[in-house]
Amino acid sequence: MTDHEKYKWIKDNLYVPVVCDILDQLGYRHQAMHQRLRPLDETCCVFVGRARTFRWLETDYVVQDNPYGREIEAMDSLGENDVAVHSTDSGGTNAPWGELMSTAAMMRKAVGCVCDSQIRDCIRIKKMGFPVFYAGIRPLDSKGRGLVVDYDVPVRCGDVLVNPGDLIFADFDGVVVIPKEVEEDVLDLAKQKAAMENISRKELLEGRTLREVYDKYGAL
Repeated sequence: MTDHEKYKWIKDNLYVPVVCDILDQLGYRHQAMHQRLRPLDETCCVFVGRARTFRWLETDYVVQDNPYGREIEAMDSLGENDVAVHSTDSGGTNAPWGELMSTAAMMRKAVGCVCDSQIRDCIRIKKMGFPVFYAGIRPLDSKGRGLVVDYDVPVRCGDVLVNPGDLIFADFDGVVVIPKEVEEDVLDLAKQKAAMENISRKELLEGRTLREVYDKYGAL
Protein backbone atom coordinates (compact mmCIF):
# COMPACT_ATOMS: atom_id res chain seq x y z
CA MET A 1 0.00 0.00 0.00
CA THR A 2 1.40 3.37 -1.01
CA ASP A 3 1.31 6.29 1.40
CA HIS A 4 -1.45 7.89 -0.67
CA GLU A 5 -3.54 4.71 -0.45
CA LYS A 6 -2.84 4.49 3.28
CA TYR A 7 -4.02 8.03 3.93
CA LYS A 8 -7.20 7.48 1.92
CA TRP A 9 -7.91 4.25 3.78
CA ILE A 10 -7.48 5.98 7.14
CA LYS A 11 -9.87 8.77 6.16
CA ASP A 12 -12.43 6.29 4.85
CA ASN A 13 -12.29 3.76 7.67
CA LEU A 14 -10.94 5.27 10.90
CA TYR A 15 -11.73 8.20 13.16
CA VAL A 16 -9.58 10.06 15.67
CA PRO A 17 -11.14 8.65 18.88
CA VAL A 18 -10.52 5.01 17.90
CA VAL A 19 -6.89 5.83 17.09
CA CYS A 20 -6.53 7.58 20.46
CA ASP A 21 -7.90 4.47 22.18
CA ILE A 22 -5.27 2.28 20.55
CA LEU A 23 -2.46 4.69 21.40
CA ASP A 24 -3.67 4.59 25.03
CA GLN A 25 -3.64 0.80 24.86
CA LEU A 26 -0.03 0.84 23.68
CA GLY A 27 1.03 3.23 26.43
CA TYR A 28 1.09 6.41 24.31
CA ARG A 29 -1.39 8.39 26.40
CA HIS A 30 -0.42 11.92 25.45
CA GLN A 31 -0.85 11.98 21.66
CA ALA A 32 -4.13 13.88 21.36
CA MET A 33 -3.61 17.62 20.97
CA HIS A 34 -5.19 20.05 23.43
CA GLN A 35 -8.87 20.80 23.01
CA ARG A 36 -8.14 24.49 22.33
CA LEU A 37 -7.23 23.44 18.79
CA ARG A 38 -10.45 23.45 16.79
CA PRO A 39 -11.19 23.31 13.06
CA LEU A 40 -11.80 26.56 11.26
CA ASP A 41 -14.46 24.83 9.16
CA GLU A 42 -16.24 21.76 10.52
CA THR A 43 -17.18 20.72 6.98
CA CYS A 44 -13.52 20.71 5.96
CA CYS A 45 -11.53 19.30 8.85
CA VAL A 46 -10.54 15.70 8.05
CA PHE A 47 -6.98 15.13 6.88
CA VAL A 48 -4.11 12.67 7.18
CA GLY A 49 -0.49 13.42 6.40
CA ARG A 50 3.09 13.72 7.56
CA ALA A 51 4.15 16.38 10.03
CA ARG A 52 6.30 19.20 8.70
CA THR A 53 7.19 21.18 11.79
CA PHE A 54 7.80 24.93 12.21
CA ARG A 55 9.72 26.12 15.30
CA TRP A 56 8.67 29.66 16.22
CA LEU A 57 10.48 32.15 18.44
CA GLU A 58 8.61 35.08 19.98
CA THR A 59 10.29 38.42 19.22
CA ASP A 60 9.71 42.10 20.02
CA TYR A 61 11.55 43.62 17.08
CA VAL A 62 11.82 43.30 13.31
CA VAL A 63 14.89 41.52 11.97
CA GLN A 64 15.43 43.93 9.11
CA ASP A 65 17.31 41.71 6.68
CA ASN A 66 15.17 38.61 7.38
CA PRO A 67 11.89 39.53 9.14
CA TYR A 68 10.28 36.07 8.78
CA GLY A 69 13.29 33.91 9.59
CA ARG A 70 13.11 30.55 7.80
CA GLU A 71 9.34 30.69 7.33
CA ILE A 72 9.37 31.25 3.57
CA GLU A 73 11.97 28.52 3.09
CA ALA A 74 9.89 26.14 5.20
CA MET A 75 6.69 26.91 3.30
CA ASP A 76 8.36 26.40 -0.07
CA SER A 77 9.63 23.01 1.10
CA LEU A 78 6.13 21.63 1.69
CA GLY A 79 5.06 18.76 -0.50
CA GLU A 80 2.23 16.34 -1.22
CA ASN A 81 0.36 15.03 1.86
CA ASP A 82 2.34 17.23 4.26
CA VAL A 83 0.76 18.84 7.32
CA ALA A 84 2.20 22.15 8.53
CA VAL A 85 2.55 21.92 12.32
CA HIS A 86 3.40 25.15 14.16
CA SER A 87 4.98 25.16 17.60
CA THR A 88 2.86 26.53 20.43
CA ASP A 89 2.65 30.30 20.80
CA SER A 90 1.78 30.48 24.50
CA GLY A 91 1.45 34.26 24.44
CA GLY A 92 -0.83 34.35 21.40
CA THR A 93 1.31 37.16 20.07
CA ASN A 94 0.61 36.92 16.36
CA ALA A 95 -1.16 35.11 13.54
CA PRO A 96 1.44 33.10 11.62
CA TRP A 97 -1.11 31.46 9.29
CA GLY A 98 -3.42 33.17 6.83
CA GLU A 99 -4.68 33.22 3.26
CA LEU A 100 -1.31 33.34 1.49
CA MET A 101 0.12 30.51 3.60
CA SER A 102 -2.97 28.42 2.87
CA THR A 103 -2.68 29.18 -0.84
CA ALA A 104 1.02 28.27 -0.93
CA ALA A 105 0.40 25.06 1.02
CA MET A 106 -2.53 24.03 -1.16
CA MET A 107 -0.59 24.63 -4.36
CA ARG A 108 2.17 22.38 -3.07
CA LYS A 109 -0.46 19.69 -2.28
CA ALA A 110 -0.13 19.88 1.49
CA VAL A 111 -3.30 18.61 3.17
CA GLY A 112 -3.69 20.73 6.29
CA CYS A 113 -2.30 22.97 9.00
CA VAL A 114 -2.25 22.74 12.78
CA CYS A 115 -1.46 26.17 14.22
CA ASP A 116 -1.28 26.35 18.02
CA SER A 117 -1.51 30.12 17.83
CA GLN A 118 -3.69 32.67 16.08
CA ILE A 119 -4.77 32.66 12.45
CA ARG A 120 -6.21 35.35 10.19
CA ASP A 121 -7.93 35.78 6.81
CA CYS A 122 -10.39 33.19 8.05
CA ILE A 123 -13.24 33.77 5.60
CA ARG A 124 -10.83 33.58 2.68
CA ILE A 125 -9.31 30.34 3.99
CA LYS A 126 -12.77 28.80 4.40
CA LYS A 127 -13.66 29.75 0.83
CA MET A 128 -10.50 27.98 -0.34
CA GLY A 129 -11.45 24.78 1.47
CA PHE A 130 -8.07 24.31 3.10
CA PRO A 131 -8.31 22.51 6.48
CA VAL A 132 -6.85 24.42 9.44
CA PHE A 133 -6.93 23.73 13.17
CA TYR A 134 -6.24 26.80 15.27
CA ALA A 135 -6.20 28.18 18.81
CA GLY A 136 -7.53 31.69 18.16
CA ILE A 137 -8.20 34.40 15.62
CA ARG A 138 -6.28 37.66 15.50
CA PRO A 139 -5.36 39.98 12.58
CA LEU A 140 -1.72 40.59 13.59
CA ASP A 141 1.15 39.79 11.24
CA SER A 142 4.03 37.72 12.63
CA LYS A 143 6.55 40.32 11.45
CA GLY A 144 8.25 41.77 14.51
CA ARG A 145 6.35 39.42 16.81
CA GLY A 146 7.65 35.98 15.89
CA LEU A 147 9.86 34.23 13.40
CA VAL A 148 10.64 30.69 12.33
CA VAL A 149 14.09 29.79 13.63
CA ASP A 150 14.06 26.23 12.29
CA TYR A 151 11.83 23.65 10.66
CA ASP A 152 11.61 19.85 10.44
CA VAL A 153 12.72 19.61 14.07
CA PRO A 154 10.80 18.30 17.09
CA VAL A 155 8.25 20.87 18.30
CA ARG A 156 5.57 20.97 20.94
CA CYS A 157 2.12 21.70 19.51
CA GLY A 158 -1.13 21.36 21.42
CA ASP A 159 0.80 19.86 24.37
CA VAL A 160 2.10 17.01 22.18
CA LEU A 161 5.73 16.58 21.12
CA VAL A 162 5.61 16.25 17.33
CA ASN A 163 8.53 14.85 15.36
CA PRO A 164 8.98 15.48 11.65
CA GLY A 165 7.33 12.68 9.69
CA ASP A 166 4.91 11.65 12.44
CA LEU A 167 1.47 10.79 11.09
CA ILE A 168 -1.09 13.52 11.79
CA PHE A 169 -4.77 12.54 11.73
CA ALA A 170 -7.47 15.15 12.27
CA ASP A 171 -11.24 15.17 12.27
CA PHE A 172 -13.93 17.15 14.09
CA ASP A 173 -13.05 15.46 17.40
CA GLY A 174 -9.48 16.82 17.31
CA VAL A 175 -5.93 16.06 16.22
CA VAL A 176 -3.92 12.96 17.07
CA VAL A 177 -0.20 12.38 16.48
CA ILE A 178 0.90 8.82 15.65
CA PRO A 179 4.62 8.27 16.23
CA LYS A 180 6.40 6.63 13.33
CA GLU A 181 7.75 3.78 15.44
CA VAL A 182 4.26 2.45 16.27
CA GLU A 183 2.38 3.56 13.17
CA GLU A 184 1.71 0.16 11.63
CA ASP A 185 0.72 -1.43 14.94
CA VAL A 186 -1.65 1.45 15.70
CA LEU A 187 -3.35 1.25 12.31
CA ASP A 188 -3.73 -2.54 12.45
CA LEU A 189 -5.23 -2.46 15.94
CA ALA A 190 -7.43 0.53 15.13
CA LYS A 191 -8.83 -1.35 12.15
CA GLN A 192 -9.77 -4.24 14.45
CA LYS A 193 -11.32 -1.96 17.07
CA ALA A 194 -13.33 -0.03 14.52
CA ALA A 195 -14.72 -3.33 13.20
CA MET A 196 -15.74 -4.35 16.73
CA GLU A 197 -17.39 -0.98 17.30
CA ASN A 198 -19.34 -1.33 14.07
CA ILE A 199 -20.65 -4.73 15.15
CA SER A 200 -21.41 -3.41 18.63
CA ARG A 201 -23.39 -0.52 17.18
CA LYS A 202 -25.42 -2.90 15.03
CA GLU A 203 -26.33 -5.10 17.99
CA LEU A 204 -27.19 -2.09 20.17
CA LEU A 205 -29.58 -0.94 17.45
CA GLU A 206 -31.10 -4.44 17.53
CA GLY A 207 -31.96 -3.94 21.20
CA ARG A 208 -29.15 -5.63 23.09
CA THR A 209 -27.89 -3.95 26.25
CA LEU A 210 -24.58 -2.18 26.45
CA ARG A 211 -23.41 -4.74 29.02
CA GLU A 212 -24.25 -7.62 26.69
CA VAL A 213 -22.48 -6.02 23.77
CA TYR A 214 -19.42 -4.95 25.76
CA ASP A 215 -19.01 -8.38 27.36
CA LYS A 216 -19.19 -9.94 23.89
CA TYR A 217 -16.92 -7.58 21.94
CA GLY A 218 -14.98 -5.55 24.52
CA ALA A 219 -15.44 -2.32 22.57
CA LEU A 220 -16.68 0.90 24.09
